[in-house]
Amino acid sequence: LIAYIVCGHFISFAAPSKFAIKAITQINVVVGAFFALSGYVAAYTTTENAAREPSPKLVDTPKPLWILQRVFGYWPLHLLMCLLFLPMFMYPDVLFSGWPTAIWHGFLAVTMTQAWFPMHAEVWNAPTWFLSALTFATAVLPFALPIFAKQTKPQLRRTFGLLFLVGLLPKLGYCYDCNAWGALEGAMSPRSFPNLAIFNNQRFNPFYCTIEVLLGAVACRLVMLDGAEGETKAPKVNALSTALPIAGMLGVVLLRAMGVLHLSDMLTRACVFMPLFLSFLMASHRASVLPKVTDPICKILSSKLLVTLGNLAFPIFIVHGPLGQLFYKKIIATKLFGGPLHVLCGPWFFYVYLAIVVAFAWVVQKTFLANKTVGATSKNVCGKLAAAL
Repeated sequence: LIAYIVCGHFISFAAPSKFAIKAITQINVVVGAFFALSGYVAAYTTTENAAREPSPKLVDTPKPLWILQRVFGYWPLHLLMCLLFLPMFMYPDVLFSGWPTAIWHGFLAVTMTQAWFPMHAEVWNAPTWFLSALTFATAVLPFALPIFAKQTKPQLRRTFGLLFLVGLLPKLGYCYDCNAWGALEGAMSPRSFPNLAIFNNQRFNPFYCTIEVLLGAVACRLVMLDGAEGETKAPKVNALSTALPIAGMLGVVLLRAMGVLHLSDMLTRACVFMPLFLSFLMASHRASVLPKVTDPICKILSSKLLVTLGNLAFPIFIVHGPLGQLFYKKIIATKLFGGPLHVLCGPWFFYVYLAIVVAFAWVVQKTFLANKTVGATSKNVCGKLAAAL
């Protein structure tokens, strides 16, 4: 998923075919998976298995501390990138808009509040609008998870349905008002949108992203209650239980890229991709807790190579945006190198860029994220902020 996001942001600089552009730029569809996965993991780690109750750690930890502990899992690296690339972020803001705007954008980025501003959600390190939206969702979780933890399976299914409808209605409103029912928004230029602000509000608004986080949490609880007292047993799973949702997700992306399926990014995400992804998560969860894991996809995902790459996923996500600006943003690259590197070197530089992203992410992982001093400092600051709140 991270590889798809990284390529989707900068694939245009590799001179791809029209089909490749349409297939790889459906980021607005795929990003919903990250929100759902965040909710799924949160529910798995804070509620009891085979019991309708939250974990003691969830209910006994003060809510400000619980929230900040999770936010500080990603904010320190985000802050480091803001400081490390500060001149690059500030230069175009100051040049075109002046110091007040540059300082304001910096405030939005550092405080991770940018997702609330539809036309400025991608200031500075553009992909970190996701962290901004996730932070709000994280603040909701300690209030929602204890409720979900006490619900039965029928109650959880009703909750899922209500959340689905709450998330779907604004997307229907966007498509109706902008006549965007069949738009492939990821491959469209900003000027081609009937109303870019309305579309951006669907993409970035933390409230809508929180709905997807909560859907993930509810899906996890449905699996965790398998075999609990008064609940149904886990449905049987096989290789098709995980393979079919993956095939469905790939299929819908390819069908849209080929022009066979004409459906807005927002509706594809809500009505097709998210249900398939959650189905995959639930099936892989059930397959992985069996006495003997036989599901081939679960085995592949737990392989040493993918686990190693998975450990780099977060730093890759954080660093790929600034490095992309460094090499490809015209005003920056021209100042440093004499022009964007896809112009100076050719489309092949995109693959060098990908290699640099992975290498830089590895360095960040080893020197910063795994640094005990950084961890201790982060824990100390987190505790003091929580105490103040």
